[in-house]
Amino acid sequence: MTLVDLKPSQIGIIQTLNGDSHLKSRLMEMGFRKGLKIRMIQHLPFNGPLKIRIRNGMISLRQCDAHNIIVTLNEQ
Repeated sequence: MTLVDLKPSQIGIIQTLNGDSHLKSRLMEMGFRKGLKIRMIQHLPFNGPLKIRIRNGMISLRQCDAHNIIVTLNEQ
């Protein structure tokens, strides 16, 4: 399951960051790390960016980048 598959208010746990080395380093600079919880806040319309909460910050992320973040659903 990728980050795009999360529905609003669902929480996922990051398993893997895919993509080329430039994308991986950019995602890591933004705070994405394996094992962190991430909450989907909003899917913007017309394939717009995703609004997510990671740690205590809010991030807007392009859907093409979000397809490279593999998550598992947090069942808590």
